[in-house]
Amino acid sequence: MGRRQTFFRSERLGGLTDGVFAIALTLLVLELKIPDNPNADSSVLDVLVRDWETFAGWFISFVILARLWMFQHHAAASARFVSSRSIAINFGFLAAVSLIPFTAHLVGLYELSQPLVLQLFSGLIAVVSVMLGWFMRSVQRDQVDLGRVSAESMAVTRDTIHHLLWVPLIAVVAIVASIIDPRIGLTIWAVESMAMLVVFLRTRSDGDLHIYAPEDKVPDFAQTTKGDPNRGRPSC
Repeated sequence: MGRRQTFFRSERLGGLTDGVFAIALTLLVLELKIPDNPNADSSVLDVLVRDWETFAGWFISFVILARLWMFQHHAAASARFVSSRSIAINFGFLAAVSLIPFTAHLVGLYELSQPLVLQLFSGLIAVVSVMLGWFMRSVQRDQVDLGRVSAESMAVTRDTIHHLLWVPLIAVVAIVASIIDPRIGLTIWAVESMAMLVVFLRTRSDGDLHIYAPEDKVPDFAQTTKGDPNRGRPSC
């Protein structure tokens, strides 16, 4: 038999994730700067239009971060306890998320003059999406290990498939399109992000939200440990 997982309460995982996303969102807005010594004859509108790439990078990155947070929160909210495996995957997910402000800054800095900028941005989104899909799947497996659901009922959700398969494919299309014109790649991400945000907001949650009810009991971990009865118990 394989090594047993250690389980932890999910509250601190959620707190850490919220903190990383808050910092990433703050770093995005810090890159919105008015050019030094603008021409006195130029209107504010002219300055803003001239730097539209910077605002486009901020807007798309903000929407992407917002939807990533919502999907991660949705997955984490379905589990009162998560395994050490899921926590490790979530750290990888957060590491990729922390780089999004950097790639967004590149979009504004080079003003889409180099296809490599959009290719890096697209590749990073693909990595973030795969890590999120992996985390969502891992949380599902945790519920089976805890005995909350049966293994037969653990079907792969549409959200997981989207992040593990479709987003990486969209990233490949955006990378190829960026060779022709980086603006096409940027448009692809704008459309995809807004579409997914609308779908998420319009879809009824299927999360196991009853876990926060006072009468919910801590699962019996006796079946998830071997030998020492305290090994594998959830940590506070």
